[in-house]
Amino acid sequence: MSLNAYDLSAEVFVRGLTNLRAQLVKAEAATTVRGGGEAALLAARPAQDGHDEDVANSVTYDLHAYTLAAHVHWAAEGSRAAIARLLGSRSEPAASNARSLSDLYDRIDTTILYLQTIAPNDLEAGLGRTIVFEHRRGCVSSDGSQFLLAYAIPHFFYHVTTAYGILRSQGVQLTMGDFLGNWGSVQDTRPLPAAP
Repeated sequence: MSLNAYDLSAEVFVRGLTNLRAQLVKAEAATTVRGGGEAALLAARPAQDGHDEDVANSVTYDLHAYTLAAHVHWAAEGSRAAIARLLGSRSEPAASNARSLSDLYDRIDTTILYLQTIAPNDLEAGLGRTIVFEHRRGCVSSDGSQFLLAYAIPHFFYHVTTAYGILRSQGVQLTMGDFLGNWGSVQDTRPLPAAP
């Protein structure tokens, strides 16, 4: 099987967002059973590293202090923006204003629908395109392949992985299987023999 730009970008993002959505569904069920509230889950953050700084004021600058809702938002928005850059267009990110799990489901579903409308051939040209990425510390320029492999995919998985970690820290029973999702066809479900 040969890989193309779509397989390495939009398809990876769709799969990761699909798995993240399934994790949120499990979290919603767990929250319903044990209580704690949806708002508390959305506002949950990764464990802090012992600094005494004001978390509320540092959120803008410290991705480590983002809430679960913000990480889900940026997983979706980051993937959408990455594809737009590969296509040669610029997209302004939607506001991070989710107030419920339903809002997060909508954000993920909308992004997945967008990614599934991209024609695979349209992304091939993007791998050779010069992409200029501006951020608050400066500007980075690279070709589309480097942008995708060194920034867009790691950025996406940073947010997806952090969301997974937050959910686990909130007591949601998730496993690596929840993170990986259905990644292949199962031919034989019998357990492997024990090692000698």
